[in-house]
Amino acid sequence: MKKFALVFSISLLAPLTAFSPTTKAAFTDVEAEDMHYVAIGYLEEQGIISGYEDGTFKAHEKVNRAEALKMLTIAGGFFTETAPDKVNTAIHDFQSLPELFTDTPENAWYLPYLAAAKEKGIIEGYDDGSFRPEQNINLVEALKIYLSSFDNIIFPNLNNYIFLDTPENAWFTPYTAYSAQRGMLEINLENKIFPDQELTRGYLAEIIYRKKKSGEGFDFGKATFYGANVQGSNTASGQTFDMNLFTAAHKTLPFNTIVRVTNLANGKTVDVKITDRGPYGPGRVLDLSSGAFKEITDLWRGIINVQYEVIPTETISEAIQDDSQ
Repeated sequence: MKKFALVFSISLLAPLTAFSPTTKAAFTDVEAEDMHYVAIGYLEEQGIISGYEDGTFKAHEKVNRAEALKMLTIAGGFFTETAPDKVNTAIHDFQSLPELFTDTPENAWYLPYLAAAKEKGIIEGYDDGSFRPEQNINLVEALKIYLSSFDNIIFPNLNNYIFLDTPENAWFTPYTAYSAQRGMLEINLENKIFPDQELTRGYLAEIIYRKKKSGEGFDFGKATFYGANVQGSNTASGQTFDMNLFTAAHKTLPFNTIVRVTNLANGKTVDVKITDRGPYGPGRVLDLSSGAFKEITDLWRGIINVQYEVIPTETISEAIQDDSQ
């Protein structure tokens, strides 16, 4: 077989740091209240994603298999940094590799990512020998590629993460179960994830972002609020509910735990104290008091995507400090 080498450069992937709520993605079409605002800003900051020549990211457009493979292999750590503020140059000698795919010419821009993924064995292509790089990628295809790039994946009990459209014996259920455990998926009110849906660039960015941040102690899901209709009632902790205090309901966290909640559509945060139990709808993780909800979005939105983390008492915001004693 003919020996050939590919030399290519990608931006340095900086060490992972907390996303600053004040950081704004450089893309001209990604503004606050875009549902993937935080994820896109973070990944752009880390050099994992890039936009188009006109400065846009086109978050709501479908992503094809070649574009997705580039994002997923960079995010999966195939191409690592060499030194701070340096461009990472990777040289691959594919002498030992068989011909890649019947529909991927040697001069294709995506060939380095394709070859690296095939070399590691996380992509196989179709029975006819093709890869179909221009075909849109669907949710479960992307999850398999991304999660297969990690060596330390431990799949959870599948019975705990079965959705109405993910049968236990489906080939993709281990990947959707793991992703659900990490809060990486959008779950609708009917408890469906639509495994065959073609991914948008924004949703793929969200999946990558949540996988990375879940390893740092963050959890994800949907947050709702409750307020005037239960004002003055007793909570599960025995405390009286006050919609103006920064409190929240969670299914399992101990009462009086302090949680920092970030709205993924705008980066705004609020610290709340867990005083109640709930919510219980599919994909829902927190019920905020209306006072806390208003700190990070408008009440009329009703339900939002959030990330949250338990924080030490000494770092809680002054707004809830007195109420936490």
